[in-house]
Amino acid sequence: MAFSRRAVLLQGTAILASVPFLGPMALAGTDSNGAVGFVGDNIVQLTVIDTLFDTSPTVSVSQKDDRRWSPDPFDSFGAMGRFNGVEGYFSGDTNPSQPQRFTAWPRIVPDSQWTGFNASNGFFQRGAPVDQPGEWRVTIDGDPAGVVSVYRKTVPIRTLAVAKREWQSTKRHNLTLVLDRAIPDGAQVLLEGPSIPAVKQSRSPKLFNEALHVCHAGYPLSGPKKAYVGAWWGHDADGRSGSSDALLSPETTWTVISTADGAKVQSGSLMLAKPASDPHRKGQNFNGCDIYEADFSGIDTEGEYILQVDGFGQSFPFRISAAPYAEALRLAARWYFHQRSGCEITEPYGEGRTRPRNGHPEDGLTVWQTDVRLGDTGEGYGKTSATQLLSEQPVGVTGLDGVPVSARAQANPDAWGGWHDAGDWDRRIQHMDVVFHMADIVELFDHTRSLHLNLPESGKPFAHPDVLARKNAADRGDGMTVLPDLIHEALWGISLWRRTQGADGAVIGGVEYSNPGIFGSVSWNPVQIAYAYGPEDWAAYNFALSAAKLGHVIKHTCGDPILGDALMEEAAQAWRWAEQDFLSEKRGARDPEAEEVTAQARVAAAAVLYRASGDTAARDVFEGHNPFVPRSDTPAQGIKKGHYPHAYAEYVLAARDGRLTDPEIVAAIEGWIGYRAKRSDRMGADYGLHSTDTYPWGRGWLRFGPGSNWRAGEFALYHAVNGELPPQMADAVAEGMWFGLGCNPSNTSFVQGLGHRDFSDPLMLDPNEDPPIPGQISFGVAGGKLHQWEQRKTAGAIFPAEQDHWPIYAQIFESRSIAICAEHGIKSNALEWLVACALVNQHGPEPSQ
Repeated sequence: MAFSRRAVLLQGTAILASVPFLGPMALAGTDSNGAVGFVGDNIVQLTVIDTLFDTSPTVSVSQKDDRRWSPDPFDSFGAMGRFNGVEGYFSGDTNPSQPQRFTAWPRIVPDSQWTGFNASNGFFQRGAPVDQPGEWRVTIDGDPAGVVSVYRKTVPIRTLAVAKREWQSTKRHNLTLVLDRAIPDGAQVLLEGPSIPAVKQSRSPKLFNEALHVCHAGYPLSGPKKAYVGAWWGHDADGRSGSSDALLSPETTWTVISTADGAKVQSGSLMLAKPASDPHRKGQNFNGCDIYEADFSGIDTEGEYILQVDGFGQSFPFRISAAPYAEALRLAARWYFHQRSGCEITEPYGEGRTRPRNGHPEDGLTVWQTDVRLGDTGEGYGKTSATQLLSEQPVGVTGLDGVPVSARAQANPDAWGGWHDAGDWDRRIQHMDVVFHMADIVELFDHTRSLHLNLPESGKPFAHPDVLARKNAADRGDGMTVLPDLIHEALWGISLWRRTQGADGAVIGGVEYSNPGIFGSVSWNPVQIAYAYGPEDWAAYNFALSAAKLGHVIKHTCGDPILGDALMEEAAQAWRWAEQDFLSEKRGARDPEAEEVTAQARVAAAAVLYRASGDTAARDVFEGHNPFVPRSDTPAQGIKKGHYPHAYAEYVLAARDGRLTDPEIVAAIEGWIGYRAKRSDRMGADYGLHSTDTYPWGRGWLRFGPGSNWRAGEFALYHAVNGELPPQMADAVAEGMWFGLGCNPSNTSFVQGLGHRDFSDPLMLDPNEDPPIPGQISFGVAGGKLHQWEQRKTAGAIFPAEQDHWPIYAQIFESRSIAICAEHGIKSNALEWLVACALVNQHGPEPSQ
């Protein structure tokens, strides 16, 4: 089988964009400028890419081919086999319209691994040769220069399995060499290290420098505009940290330069934003170095610029414009289209990407209905493995007694629709949070009602034949009203649960697959077994919350009363069924945690349902069990003000709609929303981050990627009940865009298509050869400890090897095998980003359509 390097070359170009690197081969589209940079008088920096892959194209399997495989739907390597004598892995083979696929194991490109980065083993164990100053040869204009110190940080930027349970990573090495003498301007420096060929570069103040951090998407004409300066360089061979601290001070000057004509637009001196001695949280500084800022907020002329800092060089270019985050909003909303289950992606809607219909029972996929409650599993509020519980369920094969197991297990042909989550294919009831917020965004921000997402449903009423989110033929709405694109997307997200809702109102927990990922498996032809969770009150309450909100917005904001009323009635049916189940005699046998989580969902749904429908029983539940006074002096177990805060706003809005409410509760909620939005001091004025020391999750979920703007949700809540946003809140949302869009220690955008250097190896829905989806989002930063399986897959690809030796902000490991960095969450960082993008565009010119 012929192998091609083309995919590798394209990936490499996407990894580094305009910043080139030293590697075993040149990459198309790169510039020779930037592999070498200079800092201070006597420091030279070098970027090296280590280990590339030859990947083979995926091929279709036909009957004439020699196929040997033994699929195991519960093992990540359960699709391995041989295809015409070649080892590799297969997709499933049950789709009647799509052929089975085979992919050979990737191979490492010969001579692409730099041995100088390998630590020696043996009795006299030493570090890697590249970390030894004496192993380098450096000349300045032909004269030898000594190397005093070498600092290095190494991260994976792509990880592939090259055989069963054997992984290799492409690595980016950033090296900082401190020389024993100064390097004059214009001097030519030659560097040659262990196994690294010689490279030459003339010193110039126009070279890119990794210590300069700007927002790649740009800055608004009015409002804050800042860049940040500072870098942690990693460790030397003796484990000592290096940084730019000694080279920066408040006397260091900076200049903003127009790229159009080279004019110096604004100059100033750096200001210390966050010293390394100042902790962010629990005594720990997340930078590992001093961070300075350059504030050029006074520039109000549209154009493209770069930042130049004395002794460091230049930043990536950036734009200042009227609506710099308009495309961010479009991509944040449109990304959900690419996560659809049961939907074919074709042109022109794919915008360069196509994919067969996936997750649909008509394509050979059977979804087996079970009685397993999502809430009882670790994917809900329980402790038991979902895979373990589901694997015990019968499926449609013939048993040993000759009786078809389908007689014992029932398929659910309506269990399709919704969005696949993260790199998995599950669709869980928690996704109703997204449906709620999509509807909320359309109600709050009028500019989102005309947002064009290029969907198959765009510009069409719900009754149009192209709209496939209907639950049955009679589900047509008023047949005339053209719905906003974001509402069409929300209707797709809720369609699975609308379609499977029982006649009695019961709602299932969602759909789960037997394994989150099997090499070769694709969403339209999986190797896995698909299961539907059983009905439960927790799921029904979550459905009621989103269906009531979506129905209310469709009726009152979008103008389709037929569809709006239908959704609100489905919400009411789910509510009544959940109430009967929640208050039944079996309640006494509930686990306390199950009782608490379900009660939280109940109170939230009550507020939303009351506003939408006027259901007095729902009002009584909310007023009797919410965490505010006076009616709820003893709220239900687990009910806290921080849970479901947007649902509380619905009670306030119900009062403004004219519904009967308790004015004291309304006032208490309004006061709490105002306090919540205005409190929480920033952990540090660095990178524009507005995360606080009262962050509501533990370290493992400290979201410093696009989710770093999570406070935008609090500001949106304030906007919902006050109708306006104070300037300081609007500025905070704008600043919160920066870190995820490249203004971070690795100068990497965590949103695909919005940066000079995109996160290189995001966790994708399907393991195909296509480039990442524009708008695809990654967590970006490993806020918590890597799992053992993440460490195992990327062993040797991180230096310093101990994660605790890395400052938290610098832990940007761009490998899909490090899910804590590369993954995305439908209802976590992707949703937070969508809300932030909608809010930041509300306070500027209307985004372009």
